[in-house]
Amino acid sequence: MASIKFYLSRFIKKDDERGEIQLRFSGNRNFVKRAATGIFITAGNWDAEKGMPKGKKQKYDDNCEEIRDRLSQLTNYLLRCWERLGEGELEPDSLTKWMNDIEWIEKEVETYIGGSRATMKNWILDSKKRIAESEEAKKRELAKLEKRYFLDVFDEYIEEQYKNGVIGDNRKKTYNTGYGLWERMERYQGKHYRLNEITTEDIYSFRSFIINECDLWGTNEDGKYEPKERYRHIYNGYKYVKERGVEKRSLNYVINQIKYVKAFWNWLLRVKRARLEDVFLTYTMDQAVYGTPFFFSNEDRTKLFEADFSERPELAVQRDIFVFQSLVGCRVGDLLRMKKSNIVEGKYLQYIAGKTKNHSGRVVTVPLHPTAKIILDRYKDTDDDKLLPFISNQNYNEAIKEMFKAVEEIDHTVTILDPVTRLEKQAKLSEVASSHMGRRNFCGNLYDAGFRDADIASMSGHAEGSKAISRYRKVSDEKKQEMIESL
Repeated sequence: MASIKFYLSRFIKKDDERGEIQLRFSGNRNFVKRAATGIFITAGNWDAEKGMPKGKKQKYDDNCEEIRDRLSQLTNYLLRCWERLGEGELEPDSLTKWMNDIEWIEKEVETYIGGSRATMKNWILDSKKRIAESEEAKKRELAKLEKRYFLDVFDEYIEEQYKNGVIGDNRKKTYNTGYGLWERMERYQGKHYRLNEITTEDIYSFRSFIINECDLWGTNEDGKYEPKERYRHIYNGYKYVKERGVEKRSLNYVINQIKYVKAFWNWLLRVKRARLEDVFLTYTMDQAVYGTPFFFSNEDRTKLFEADFSERPELAVQRDIFVFQSLVGCRVGDLLRMKKSNIVEGKYLQYIAGKTKNHSGRVVTVPLHPTAKIILDRYKDTDDDKLLPFISNQNYNEAIKEMFKAVEEIDHTVTILDPVTRLEKQAKLSEVASSHMGRRNFCGNLYDAGFRDADIASMSGHAEGSKAISRYRKVSDEKKQEMIESL
């Protein structure tokens, strides 16, 4: 059996002198060779009897543990080289060849020392030949990747992000929407994009298609809104789009869809190391505008909760869910997946916000309002484990509009930003209310009560330091009047 012994160069005489560690490789009686390791140590830290750095009482400034680890890696590497030798492959200079093929790679590894984060250097031994072969294989794979069709790789990206928990169910749906938009653009243009063919101009074309897709639609003789005849092939397989139609889209919608493509492109460049043009480097991203948030007061929330929906019991259920959401401030996606087990000690709602679970994983705790407890008590005996009898998001949005129509005294007219024209317009709450309004009610009324961003974010599920929470801040008319009167 082959063996390796390390020793320090015999030319080193003093303890404070540094010398190169040598090795003696014994394969069999006809193959005993010596070589220099390229690893140095101070003589006073070398244990000549054990052929290793000293474990204790190190007098000089050497990282003996690191040196020991490198010598161990070297031993395992050379022994593997010996074991892999085929019959007749052993040559007089085999050890020299093995040593010349060594590549030491220095990596920084994060660790914790005494509870504090620290960075340590770690040496890894590898074969130059294996590294070169691996690099060539990577280049071949990258070349294949770069020539693949955009949509094929985009689809794989979405599935990978979802499988790894980077995106949740709702975000996956929005990515799939972006996939559909790009596919319909390709059908409209009559071409298939390969990754290495895409330029910044193509991103602008995508932007233009999202904005102007509604121009591919019209009204037929029966007054039905449908794709114009020459564009019907674009919507093959898009039953849902054909049922709902395509309306003029807001610039905020366009921005979000392009952001998803940008995230995919960054993944190609940064993670996959694809040799592609950074098409977003010269792309000018539009500025998202959200306008003044609108929500209703705590008094109106109480009126809605106490309204008589006995003739429409199915609407009463969705009303309860909407009021509950207004009292806990969660996103509708989180509300949809909540279980009875999310209620702790009958006093708290606890959950991890789906949007930030991969960034902070922070548990959101919301004390239950008395009205929220009443609502939970109404549905405590439902058969399944769902917290509340939630329906689909789309039907929930429609139910919210219906409940405002049914309670006219709280169906106020509000001035909002038209997302398409970006001009102000007036609308009834029953026209513009949606599930996200429940979240705005929670944050907006807490802002009105004088609470800070960070305090509100601790219950709304916003990430720490999030700028998005400021969108819910609105100075009330009463506060403005108070300020004017102080002049």
